[in-house]
Amino acid sequence: MSSPETISAPRWPNKPVDPAVAWVDYDVPADEFLVYFEGKPTRAISSPLDAPGFEDVAVMFGLNADGEATDEIVGVQVIPMLLGAVQERPEWAVLAWAALAGEYGVELLQERLPGFLEDVADAVSRYWTPAPTMEAQLASLGSASRTGLAANQVKTA
Repeated sequence: MSSPETISAPRWPNKPVDPAVAWVDYDVPADEFLVYFEGKPTRAISSPLDAPGFEDVAVMFGLNADGEATDEIVGVQVIPMLLGAVQERPEWAVLAWAALAGEYGVELLQERLPGFLEDVADAVSRYWTPAPTMEAQLASLGSASRTGLAANQVKTA
């Protein structure tokens, strides 16, 4: 399975996501809020959205038949939701409640989900960058540990 590091430009859906079609769930033990745009969970890989106010948000890229990440964003994941993201965006708390409320939350999701998704889409367009390759991540860990080692040697000398 490939990761989103090979994606150069993510594709948000061309048309607005219909809250009546989207699959929305809030998992209490995991404190995870999920939205799949096309009505059911699909094979996907998450890519964190490193944007101000969106540190706990990831976009989900669809996977093709070979398990390779596509450039199509198929959903959004927020984890932790209530213990994390809601601290900066209190208006998102109602989304978790609406997802848990079943049929009682449908109207609220139809009202609030579009604004949430517009905010995420805007953050994606302004801030999303591909994750560094695994090799680059390992190299940065190696250089950080060497730097730390050198600093410790200077302190003890």
